[in-house]
Amino acid sequence: MTLIDLPVIGRAPETRRITGLPAQNPAGAAGLPPPHAVAVRLDIGPERIDGRLSGDPAAGWCFTAATGYLPERVVQRLADPAIAVAVMPEIDRRALRHLRVGPLRLAVASVDAGAGVIRLTAAICGPVADRLPRPAEPLPAMLDGRSLNRRRLPALVTAIGPYEAVAEITGPAALLIPGTMMTLTVTRPWAAPFRLRGRIVAAEMRGDDAGVRIVLRMAGAAPVDRAAILAACTAPGFGIHALWTYGLKPRGLMRHLRVVPVAGAADMTTVYRLRRDANQFYGRRPDAHDPEAWADPLDACSILFLGLLGDKPIATARLVVNGGDRSRSELQALAPVPEQFWQDGFVEVSRLVVHPDFRGNRIRYDMFREVERLALGLGVRYLLFDAIPKLAPLYEAVGGRRLPLTKKHQDSDEIEQVMYVDMRAILGRVNRFSAVWLAGFGGTLGRHLAIAGRGPTDVILGPDRRSPAAAVIRGMGRLLAWPGG
Repeated sequence: MTLIDLPVIGRAPETRRITGLPAQNPAGAAGLPPPHAVAVRLDIGPERIDGRLSGDPAAGWCFTAATGYLPERVVQRLADPAIAVAVMPEIDRRALRHLRVGPLRLAVASVDAGAGVIRLTAAICGPVADRLPRPAEPLPAMLDGRSLNRRRLPALVTAIGPYEAVAEITGPAALLIPGTMMTLTVTRPWAAPFRLRGRIVAAEMRGDDAGVRIVLRMAGAAPVDRAAILAACTAPGFGIHALWTYGLKPRGLMRHLRVVPVAGAADMTTVYRLRRDANQFYGRRPDAHDPEAWADPLDACSILFLGLLGDKPIATARLVVNGGDRSRSELQALAPVPEQFWQDGFVEVSRLVVHPDFRGNRIRYDMFREVERLALGLGVRYLLFDAIPKLAPLYEAVGGRRLPLTKKHQDSDEIEQVMYVDMRAILGRVNRFSAVWLAGFGGTLGRHLAIAGRGPTDVILGPDRRSPAAAVIRGMGRLLAWPGG
């Protein structure tokens, strides 16, 4: 007899029993958090207890002893409000020891000795978020860690400093256990992803679908440098001098500086704001708060560009192209330009300003590299500009020479030195200064030759275009323009 030949005994089950549980209202079903607990070691003074730490949106963080109960001596110590309680996740213990990071201290909320349960509270995020610099807009990121078991959670970084970051995490709060190591990978369009490795030191669990807010404290020198660079490149008001107050000089910060041409009315407003902020920092025109008040008639016949450090505009300058028209020369109106410059052709560099948060970091040097790149493209021999006395040595380091002329600053009573750069002398001669210039600008020359050919530099060099010195300078520029140069 086969199975299908067996007689059916009894009656068929009722339909309601087959269909299972009655349907619930989807709007009222919040769902259960995923079962997630991390094996930890709890330090209670000199006592150490093994167990598991889990999260509960209604009750905070629950430590459950592996033995199922708490010894009497531990209960007595927990009764002392001055006792220190700290947690060390087992999964990250080796990494934390390598980084010389100790257990994370937590506060005791309540104790159930019979069940072996200690309810703990972590630090709150609000005070940390209030004192950290905030990016102009939240930074998209992903959070992952060994305790997440290959899960990756979307995040938004809302505040960041060199040592800590505050992030809003989309995902169950029960997965984010205080004390565990996490990696916050922040993406920006102007750089490779920033991998910030640290430990969760504070968490705010929420009962709704808003997720959880955490504070990640950086672990190690490399994450601190990356977080410092990210803060300097995204948070308004946090610049070079703020980093110096932390005692930090992160390497690679200036790699994120790029110079772009001004395009559109929004960029022009940014230019005017930079002019206003930089000049008013030195007490010039303190009542001119409207950015439009810092516009200039010569902007219409100028090439303007911005220096962007990450997301932040930090510098601007312009190259006034006069085309032989003396009415388009600011210097001609204030300090007559020698006739030789009009005969051979020149452009004026003016309104070069750096935001006060980033002054004193050789950003003018990087901006001047763009000036010389534009001069090579225009095929002009001379660059004319003015400089306050304390900045004259900086421009002499990039080939500047002083003219026996001075002028009054356009926005104050300061006296400025008129200077010039002779591009023919730089490109057509080999001397001690050539090595210094090639170290800073050789790559710019080489890339210009690869893009535009020899034509513009031949115009600059004139009768010296076929000289051996010019060939050496061009050859070194091509060599320095290689990927390794």
